[in-house]
Amino acid sequence: MKINAKYFGQVSYEQKDTIHVINGLFGFETYTEYLPLPFNEYNDSLISLQSLENDTLSFILMNPFGVYPDYKPTLSDQDLEELGAESEDDISYYVTSVILDSIAESTIDLKAPLAVNGFTRKAKQIILDNPEYTFRHTLSSLIHKGEEE
Repeated sequence: MKINAKYFGQVSYEQKDTIHVINGLFGFETYTEYLPLPFNEYNDSLISLQSLENDTLSFILMNPFGVYPDYKPTLSDQDLEELGAESEDDISYYVTSVILDSIAESTIDLKAPLAVNGFTRKAKQIILDNPEYTFRHTLSSLIHKGEEE
């Protein structure tokens, strides 16, 4: 199969490469089928989550642990069950980001990460009940937070 990906142009993929986002992403609930495309083939620090239902829709996701190693998202038993996960060890987390010209002022959403089970290829966006996490953390604030500790 092929798709015209927003940031990559024409991309070939197989069904096994896709991810089903249960209930879609917040604000984009009607879109549930995605293809994750890493910007660097050797790591998952920055990914384009390309919609397979709308080729102009793509989200930039970051691995939050690269910028905030102390990040501690947790899932409910119901979330784990929906994702087909036996434990949280089966889950990878990604956060949506807004990349600006000033990388330091670019933001990530630590409050509502995307939890992904790589085995079942199911994902779900969750809202964390932790007041420390907000919908907009600047990268510079996270870098400085790490320096303070």
